Formats: sequence, structure tokens, C-alpha cells
Amino acid sequence: MSVLPIAPEASAEPESGASQILSHYRELSRDAEKTTEAMNKAQHDYDVQRKIVVTQRRASAKATKRLDSMAEQMDDAQKKVDALARASYRGARVNRLYAVLVSDSPQGLLDNMSGLEIMSRQSAADLKSIAATARKTREAKANADKAAREASDAVAVAEKQRGKLQSKQSDLQLEAVRIRAVYKSLTGKQLAALRGPKYKFDARAVAKGTSPALVAVQAAISRIGDPYVWGATGPNQFDCSGLMLWAYKQAHKSLPRTSEAQLAGGKPVDRDDLKPGDLVIYYPDATHVGMYVGDGFVVHASTFGVPVAVVPIDKAGPYNSARRY
Repeated sequence: MSVLPIAPEASAEPESGASQILSHYRELSRDAEKTTEAMNKAQHDYDVQRKIVVTQRRASAKATKRLDSMAEQMDDAQKKVDALARASYRGARVNRLYAVLVSDSPQGLLDNMSGLEIMSRQSAADLKSIAATARKTREAKANADKAAREASDAVAVAEKQRGKLQSKQSDLQLEAVRIRAVYKSLTGKQLAALRGPKYKFDARAVAKGTSPALVAVQAAISRIGDPYVWGATGPNQFDCSGLMLWAYKQAHKSLPRTSEAQLAGGKPVDRDDLKPGDLVIYYPDATHVGMYVGDGFVVHASTFGVPVAVVPIDKAGPYNSARRY
């Protein structure tokens, strides 16, 4: 793979207000990238929490249905108890002495005692059933109450996450307005300095293969020249982590949404052991990410006004660490 810099035209322009504007633009862009990644995280957290809300509400509905069913069983069992109580109140005899007194023959005595034994066993079974039903009903109510509370808590957390997301979106919109305004004021020389030197890049020399990593590399370099857009995940515009997400999606592999989450996942890789497809994380707060393509170069979506490009690994930002997926 051949990736060589094309030297920019020499310029004798001194450090001036023009260079300060460019420096200010870069600072604004870095802040916006941080906000973008924070917004992406807030969006992810909100989506996760909304799924939890749905799950907990279903659990609550299921537990409530179970409670209603157990309540019906409890009513049936209570009717049996009430019937037994009424029979006793009206003078029903259910003891063995009564059987002896009213029996006029040995066979009659056996018949009466057998009937009483059956009656006794049925009563005991009814009482046991009632106790079990009552216990299950209490458990069902406790489960329903717990599920309802968890659903309510999940809703509260989701609303909090939505508030954070809306705040981040508002922050980014304001930052984007400022960045676009400054960008429009940049001169041709400033724009060239912003984009950096151009590199001769032969995409045909990049490793090919069917592994997810190599498929992702080919996908990523196919987007060279596409614009950077905050929060975008393709297919024709990207932010930094969005490009990684989209590239690996083409290899049927899911990655976390943000550069910070991408740092937290995967397998740690030493810089000396980088292979095409590895993600290279930048800055101490992990707010930028690129993909290693080989020979010391990465492909990345840099910042607003700079299209997706292949650059030397240290030109994409201060190196943090790398991950292999």
C-alpha cells in the first residue's frame, strides 16, 4: 500500500489573526466532537432504558393477570370454607361418636364412619388448597407490585436520559451554528491547513479478505471523501464512531455506538501489534476513533469541513489505545 504525503504549497504567512481563527475553529470542532459523542451515548442510554420500560411493563401486566387469576381461585376456595362453616352452624355432625350413636348396625356404623372419613379428608384438602392459594396470591401480588414499581422506575430513568439527550442535542445545535459560521469565514489557505496535506493513497493495496476486520476495512476506505456530519452513521456521511459502526455493520458485526464505548469493548491491542480493522482510540477522554488500515495509517472521519480520509496514525489525534473486534 502506498500512502505518501503531497507537500502543500509553501507559505510565508506569519502567525496572525488568520491562524488564530483556524485555531479557534479547531477548538470549536473538538468541543463539538465531544458533545457529539456525549449525545450519541445519551441516545444509546435512552434507547436501552426505553427497552427496559417495555420489558418491565410487560412483566407488570403479566404479574397483574396472574394476580387476577389467583384471586378467582381464592374466591372459589373461600366458598368451600364458607359452605363447611354453614354446615357446622346448622348442626352437622362430623365426629366418630355421632356415627356410633346414629348407626343401627355394624355395617351402618362402617358406612357412616367411611363417609365421615371422606368428608374429613376433603375438608383437610380444601383447607390445604386454600392455604396454598392464599400463599400464591400473596406472591403474585408481590410480583405485580414489584414489576409495577420497576416499570415506574424505568420510566423515570428513561425520562431523565431523554432530558440529557435533548440537552446534548441543543448544545450541539448551538455549537454547529458557530462552527459553520467560522468555517464560512475561512480562507482557502486556512481550509487547506485545516484539511492537512493530501496523501497519495492506493486503496487496491489494502489487505482484502472475508474476515469481519478486513471486510470492515474495505467498507471504511470505500467512504473516503464522504462528509463529516455530527451524529451520522452513514451510508454517505459520518461522524468518527459512526464510520466504525457502519463499516463493521457491512461485515455483519455490531459495535458499540460511541468511541468511549468502543474503547470499553473489544480486545486490547498493543500499538506494535496493530492489524487492519483494529480501532484506534484518540485523546485521553476517548472522544475520537479511527480504523487501522495498515502501514501505519488509519481511515477516519475527522471533523466538520474535512471529509473521510486516510492519514498517518498520529495525524488523527493523540493516541490513546487500540481495540480489536
